[in-house]
Amino acid sequence: MPSPDATRLYRARHLVTMAAPAIEDGGIAVRDGEILATGPWEQLRREHPAASCEDLGEMILMPGLINAHCHLDYTMMRGAMFGRGGFTEWIKRLNSIRRSLDPKDYLDAIALGLSELKRWGCTTVFNIESFPEVIPFLPESPIRVWWFLEVMDIRSRLESFEALAGAIGFLEQAGAGSGGFGISPHAPYTVSRDLFELSAAFARRHHLPLCTHLAESSEEMAMFRERGGVMHEFLRSIGRSMEDCSGSTPVELLIGEGLLPEGTLLVHMNELTEEDKALLASRPGRYPVIHCPRTHAFFGRKPFNLEFFRNSGISVLLGTDSLASNRDLDMFSEMRAMQDAFPRLDPEEILAMVTLRPAAAIGHAGRIGELSPGALADFLAIPDPGGEGRVADRILANRTPPRVWVGGKG
Repeated sequence: MPSPDATRLYRARHLVTMAAPAIEDGGIAVRDGEILATGPWEQLRREHPAASCEDLGEMILMPGLINAHCHLDYTMMRGAMFGRGGFTEWIKRLNSIRRSLDPKDYLDAIALGLSELKRWGCTTVFNIESFPEVIPFLPESPIRVWWFLEVMDIRSRLESFEALAGAIGFLEQAGAGSGGFGISPHAPYTVSRDLFELSAAFARRHHLPLCTHLAESSEEMAMFRERGGVMHEFLRSIGRSMEDCSGSTPVELLIGEGLLPEGTLLVHMNELTEEDKALLASRPGRYPVIHCPRTHAFFGRKPFNLEFFRNSGISVLLGTDSLASNRDLDMFSEMRAMQDAFPRLDPEEILAMVTLRPAAAIGHAGRIGELSPGALADFLAIPDPGGEGRVADRILANRTPPRVWVGGKG
């Protein structure tokens, strides 16, 4: 058993645990990288008289933020991309830049992105890794990472099982570190039915989370539903078989045909027909949806279907996407963008989108995204200006890089 001296107490003007109402003059007890207790400061002092103490002063103490969707490979593309020409033109430019980069560029980009995430209070990220071969060479991450190994086979000469087996080989070499792994069949326009089925089977067998980009753009919708448009012509010109463009929507192709297991993280979900909505509403709670507000604005997309998802019991999470479609990896800015787009949305619900909900979506409710006994000691402290209004409003308004602890280490 650890000695009492191994316990450390942290006090702040306000404690936000996300597991209970905010506490004024509250604190947490940390031992061996986990939260031992939370509560009013004087109560903690009485219960742990031998613990060392740190008074953080006029601060808000809260859980570390969780970025539910990021592409760290593209951190070096800040300011290099534009969304005006449409999604397909953006893909072409992205691919052009990618061809000029080597593995060291991606390693540097990932390291830079992880540092920026931590600087702005993110202690966990779900990262889509397009180049899984670099993972064994990464230095230890300063935050927790779930590496979603991206697979696609539309343009590859590899058979579907070879594409997946290659990604899994790198997963096995790398080890999970302080996070974990998942599989990310990229999107229905780059992944065959066979590879979706194989990815789902592997995820079920090994209890891994699954994530895919779905219904992202009007060009994707036109490709599948109308058998035409700029994406259809581009992919056909590079040799993609267009047999699956049969009049169904992307949602009907993947969810309607049962290719995605329950719990699959669905990224974007911007283009939905009424039939898509009926299909999703018949499966409430089964598929968390990840929204990236500033990437949404970057492409000038029509309003996000938030009210439909909320009314249907579908959990909405937030992510930054990549610096190929965003200006930074600041989750506070992402929360403010969500608030600007939906002014009536309760700030506490927005906070849940970057704490409790992504933790539950990844199967780690009670371990990350909250400060409660048994949770990992991933927390941050931001200035508390005080004044009128709820603490949640002041959190969303924060523009100061916080102090950050991961596993109890600052």
